[in-house]
Amino acid sequence: MPSRPLLSRAALAQLGIVVLVFGAAGPVIKIGLAEATPAWLAFWRALLSAIVTALLVGARGRLAWPKRRDWAAIVAVGVFQLAAFFALLHAALAVVPVGRSVLLCYTTSLWLVPISILVMGERLDRYRALAVVLGLSGILVLANPWTLDWSDGWQVLAHGLLLAAALSWAIAIAVLRGTSAATPLSDLLPWQFGLAAILLLPAAQLLEPSGGVTLGWSSGPALLYLGVLGGPVATWAAASISRQLPVIVSSLGFLGVPVVSVALSVAFLGEAASLSLLGGGALILAGLATLALRR
Repeated sequence: MPSRPLLSRAALAQLGIVVLVFGAAGPVIKIGLAEATPAWLAFWRALLSAIVTALLVGARGRLAWPKRRDWAAIVAVGVFQLAAFFALLHAALAVVPVGRSVLLCYTTSLWLVPISILVMGERLDRYRALAVVLGLSGILVLANPWTLDWSDGWQVLAHGLLLAAALSWAIAIAVLRGTSAATPLSDLLPWQFGLAAILLLPAAQLLEPSGGVTLGWSSGPALLYLGVLGGPVATWAAASISRQLPVIVSSLGFLGVPVVSVALSVAFLGEAASLSLLGGGALILAGLATLALRR
């Protein structure tokens, strides 16, 4: 019994560190894009993450060929949560400010509401309805279709890409909820990142034939951060935290990720803390908090 409070404090401290690491990912991607094109940065990030996770899993003696029941989880995460999400987010970040991008991408849980109702047969209760209303209101405030320059096709497309990225991640979560892998998900990370890299390579060659990553003072550290710390290590730690802390604590705690991203983008990238950013972000976070409280 005496060790439980210590474990809780350690887990909470670990949660805080992971939130900071994940929160810094958006600004770091933006910095890396100064010397890289979006799809190629996504490919090298996925490849480096595959190598690092293979080393981590191998060090525990758990690197093995996936079982038949594992492939649904590998495909769902590798295709939707990693490859598609990376490609869409990176492309949008080349146009849209970091704070707004991260908040729109973080609407994943809101997309899960219609998916769970229409596909998984779950019911729409008052908590979900309130969360959707709050979240959609936040999206409208952030995207602000009344002031968005519709003549700028790239701006309009980039906002759509961000919402598509959130939907893509939600699809991965829905598949994971509906399947049962035979292997712990943390041990499948090398295969998931590896599949993402395999898919992103031809996409980068097709979309950015003259693009690439020029290793310099911006892209080098950014790629190292994303491929080692911001991806594999933080994902590994997040899985551990979810097992140590109650769901409500970890769920609400991870809402700090977009808050950190917004704060860092304002402090270090010179982005404006506009009323639409703060108001829209507050509404989205309120919607996500409502879903967390429902769970």
